[in-house]
Amino acid sequence: MKKIIVVFDGFCILCNRYVLLISERDLNNKFYFTTFQSRFIKDNYPKIKLANTVFVITEENEILTKSEAIIYCLSNIRFNKLCLKLIRYVPFVILDFIYNIIAIYRYKTFGKYNKCTIPKNISKIKILY
Repeated sequence: MKKIIVVFDGFCILCNRYVLLISERDLNNKFYFTTFQSRFIKDNYPKIKLANTVFVITEENEILTKSEAIIYCLSNIRFNKLCLKLIRYVPFVILDFIYNIIAIYRYKTFGKYNKCTIPKNISKIKILY
C-alpha cells in the first residue's frame, strides 16, 4: 500500500494538533508523519526545507503545500463531508491567503515547543525518522 506522508514543523503546537487529528481519523492507515528536521526528509526529499507550511507527499509522490495539502489530508480521513465541500468552493488563492496569515502567527497564537516533537499518541510505526 502506498503512503501519504505529512511533513510538519515539530516545534509548532498547532501543527502537532493537526497531525494528531489526522492520525486519529486515518481509518485506512494511509498516513505517515515526519518533521522537517528528520533524517528521512534530509535523505529522501532534500529540497523540502522548514517553511511556513505543511508539506504532503501524496500516494503518487506529488508534493502539496498550504491549503491544497490540508484539503488533501481532510479528504482522505473521516471528516465532515459537508464542511469539506464548502471549503472546496473557496478559491485556493483565498484559502492560501488565510493559511499564510495563520502560518505567520501560529507560534504567537498557539505556542511553540522547546524541542522538535511528534505527538505521543501516534503509533511509532507511523513515524518516519
